[in-house]
Amino acid sequence: MPKQLKPFIEGLAVGCVFISITMLFEIPLYISFIIGALAALGGYRNSIKMDREKAAKKEQNQPNTSKQDVE
Repeated sequence: MPKQLKPFIEGLAVGCVFISITMLFEIPLYISFIIGALAALGGYRNSIKMDREKAAKKEQNQPNTSKQDVE
């Protein structure tokens, strides 16, 4: 899966889940769509944040070839 497409798919999945959950409570459909859109936006932003944190953690765990290693 392309790296740019992953956050969109995760955000869409979160939005769909929230829409289906809110529809169980029999609230108006337009409110369910608003909640789903906000959840999709949050899922998108969270996916990007988690990818950045994962990359930073991977960088941090990589062994460095600093002066201490050379000596």
